[in-house]
Amino acid sequence: MMKHGLHSPSILAYRFLFAAIMLFIIAQVRHISLRVTHKQLLILFLLGLIYTCSAWGLQIGYLFLTSGIATVIHFTYPVYVIILMLLIYKQRPHKLTIIAISIAFLGVAFIGGLFGSSEAVSMIGFTIVAMTGLAYASYLVIVNKSVVRDLNSITLSFWALSSSSLAFTCISFFSGGLQPISVPTDWILMLLLALLCTVVANILMVAGVKKVGSTITSVLGALEPLTAVLVGFLVFEEALNATRVIGIALIVFSVLLIALSGRIAYILEVQKLKRRHSKSLKHFQM
Repeated sequence: MMKHGLHSPSILAYRFLFAAIMLFIIAQVRHISLRVTHKQLLILFLLGLIYTCSAWGLQIGYLFLTSGIATVIHFTYPVYVIILMLLIYKQRPHKLTIIAISIAFLGVAFIGGLFGSSEAVSMIGFTIVAMTGLAYASYLVIVNKSVVRDLNSITLSFWALSSSSLAFTCISFFSGGLQPISVPTDWILMLLLALLCTVVANILMVAGVKKVGSTITSVLGALEPLTAVLVGFLVFEEALNATRVIGIALIVFSVLLIALSGRIAYILEVQKLKRRHSKSLKHFQM
């Protein structure tokens, strides 16, 4: 769609508008109430603005970086979530999480060309996409810690996406106006972007959490950057060198480590208790 001349604000305004309409239809069919309190509406509007910054920044980042690299950098957001929880709520991360954060930043350094990459990454694009990760992390923290926490996911998504659509419509008018979708294939692409990449992805994620738990869901979700890199390489013929491959691998590994840190810590604690019990039993027998 960008190749056909559509600008980011128009693409995202249509995307979130169509997604909100689809969620409205789903809510009506499933008899899900979309009513919220005034306080919740203010928080949802704020979430919509934050989501706007994250989505727009990532879209702009694609102008400076390949889709694979940009998505990997954006998916360092679990690191930002941990940092925000530490700074705001004094929630200290586990040692494994600290190790994962260090690995993530090492991976970013590899991608950024700090270790002799033959092709430097645009620092403008890098900074913009990194800020999208921070914005999305803020979105997750607010959802988890505010009055909208207990809302149905469809209700929450509907209002957040509606706010984002309104924000992007306003942005588009300040940047030349909302562009019409003139190419027939762009209508199909826009509907797919709203349906598959926004609505279906959101619903399946919630269903996944209910079916297999948040840990496995987050682990599979952490593979999204790898998917983006493979699609970029196989479909869009985006170049990859050894340094970037190492950086991508480190970041994907760090996100997986963060997702599994709770389970790993539990297993280590169980093993520790077993060793203590075994020592105590031997001492008693002596």
